[in-house]
Amino acid sequence: MWIGLAVVAALQFYYVQEMIAAFVVLAVVFAVIAGAGLLVLLVDRASERTLSWIETSVLAVLHTARRGASVASEFTAKRAAARGAQVSLFNRTRLRHPRLGTAR
Repeated sequence: MWIGLAVVAALQFYYVQEMIAAFVVLAVVFAVIAGAGLLVLLVDRASERTLSWIETSVLAVLHTARRGASVASEFTAKRAAARGAQVSLFNRTRLRHPRLGTAR
């Protein structure tokens, strides 16, 4: 009972009231900063997982595209060889005929 009475008496002093107000203000500021830090951490973790997933997907698509380009170039080369001509795969211009030395 004496401790409770001492607390009530201490709360009547202006200095104690100012210290309690400062404590409340600093607690709110700390909570806001901690919340912002937690939000940044969560966004970082989510973006890391998302970028990892996107990287895996893009690599699979690129691998498939390379295989498709390889198959297409082999098909074009075989077709050109069957016709007896050399064809550039990149700019689609006809090269010189291997036997005649002229463009076809």
